[in-house]
Amino acid sequence: MKTATITDFRTNMKERLQEIEEAQDILILTGPKKRDFVVMSLDQYNAMEETAHLLSTQANTQRLLESIAQDKESEVQIREIKLEE
Repeated sequence: MKTATITDFRTNMKERLQEIEEAQDILILTGPKKRDFVVMSLDQYNAMEETAHLLSTQANTQRLLESIAQDKESEVQIREIKLEE
């Protein structure tokens, strides 16, 4: 996570946005009167929103944690799916 002042961001906006996109990083802009802002790519924002949605219920969280544990233990079950012609 990087930080910059709003003035610096305004002066170097193109370069700062390119850095954020390339590094998939977040930029914190510090402003006067403790008015701070966050700048990130839309892809990164969407990923955060999706993660928040997936973890929004206890049941979903439990299923995801179980799946992660199975993956780490290489116990993922693979099922064959037959497509109708």
